[in-house]
Amino acid sequence: MNSYPHHIDICAGAMLFVVSDSMDVDITRRMAELVRRLDTYTDDAIIEIIPSYGSVLVIYDESVTTPSILSTRLYAEWNQCLLPTVSTEGDIVTVDVVYGDSYGDDLANVSAVTGKSVDEVITLHVSTSYTVGAVGFSPGFTYLIGLPPELTTPRRTKPRLRVPAGSVGIGGAQTGIYALPSSGGWNLIGRTNTTLFDPAADPPVRLKLGDSIRFHSVDSLEFAEPERSHPEGDGPVEVLSPGMQTTVQDMGRYGFARSGFATDGAADRASLAAANRLVGNLAHTAALECTYVGPHLRFHRRLALALYGADLGARLNSRDLHSGRRFEVMPGDELTFAPVAGAVGARAYLAVRGGYDVPLVLGSASTNLIAGIGGWHGRALLTGDRLGVGQRALPSRPFMPGIGEASHNLALPFRVQPGPQRERFGDDIWQRLLESTFTVSQDANRVGLRLDGLPLPPLTGADILSEGITTGSIQITGEGQPIVMLPGHATIGGYTKIATVIPQDWDRLGQLSPGDEVRFVSV
Repeated sequence: MNSYPHHIDICAGAMLFVVSDSMDVDITRRMAELVRRLDTYTDDAIIEIIPSYGSVLVIYDESVTTPSILSTRLYAEWNQCLLPTVSTEGDIVTVDVVYGDSYGDDLANVSAVTGKSVDEVITLHVSTSYTVGAVGFSPGFTYLIGLPPELTTPRRTKPRLRVPAGSVGIGGAQTGIYALPSSGGWNLIGRTNTTLFDPAADPPVRLKLGDSIRFHSVDSLEFAEPERSHPEGDGPVEVLSPGMQTTVQDMGRYGFARSGFATDGAADRASLAAANRLVGNLAHTAALECTYVGPHLRFHRRLALALYGADLGARLNSRDLHSGRRFEVMPGDELTFAPVAGAVGARAYLAVRGGYDVPLVLGSASTNLIAGIGGWHGRALLTGDRLGVGQRALPSRPFMPGIGEASHNLALPFRVQPGPQRERFGDDIWQRLLESTFTVSQDANRVGLRLDGLPLPPLTGADILSEGITTGSIQITGEGQPIVMLPGHATIGGYTKIATVIPQDWDRLGQLSPGDEVRFVSV
């Protein structure tokens, strides 16, 4: 068979291998075969593999391999995938769907846009076999190739804030399945009760790149809504007030990005490590990440703690408590936070000797707020929570790219390398990126930082075929606005990426607050 054009982009411990910029079933299935081949390597050089349609993003350990060795491996394995004797058949999965009514609120809209009756839309939708082209956006969200062109329907102009798990939708020329409740702008035409996400399963997401899907229309299905009870406990760390957003984080969750799981972990890993070292923990032990406004805590036994990172105005029993110091608390002591005028930084880390007693989920104690897993019951802390303290199992091989000494000098420019779509931007726009001062907008969270400033419009539009992205990637929207990815980012994205902040500067990114000024320098 004919070979496909391909190229490699290398930046900051990540290698993007691009085979095609179009949706093609044969390419996607061969890309799935490439992933299977890469999975057989056991030298620990590859940390993450994030495939999507006609590309694969490989996150690698620079202490184990080199770009030259890894690129040679990718080319060699891809050439094997092109052999006509290679089997590219994935699993075949049948998905029962209830179409319309309250399960498919947009079915009538699809009917109106396409000029087909509701019955014709359903008949067309179940008439073909689909191929999983990508998994991402949120854990388990499945993008499917093969939608009959007659059903192409633009996405909703106003996305829903909450789409139920199992919803089947149409977005442009694709159809897909929401594995988890999330926001979303696709046209909902039905819903399935097929379990697509189970954190206790191996793998946690049922569908993968290259699998074949067929939808089957049924009259009814039973849906069990998940029960969320407020956990009770008698741990020694009591939450009297949770602050703005306080979560349990460690160094992150690796190995599951292909299923849509963000790395998560501390936004400022160096400060997490420093806090842990002060109390004698391993650097990657989970601690509390306190954002903007810290929590009000009461302690019920003698404990050794340390605070590191931004100055959020910590006070122990009304006495000022400075960052970067170990301290002890006795039963009845209370830790509070009050805003400090002119303070620098967004996040502080509170470590306790012995670590917080939370289970590992998919190898990490980090909280994934989208999937609702990890940390303290998969969510931010709430009033009344009682966290335990003690020894717990730790990941055997934490991956900490670019981690160094904690630094909160946010006035220094952030170092960048050209991104995968650098050629989509004129030299004048590249210089604008490097010569402008941007301001962090109010829309800043663990997912990313939107920056206000002069627009950075790409030459040929901002949309690309979705591909893997990494922390530090600078995506450019259709309006030319840059968005810098933080550890909670989606694993794949469909915007051009002009540059990538190098891993050594990721921790400073995690300390940026709305209103902070940001500059970039090329390295």
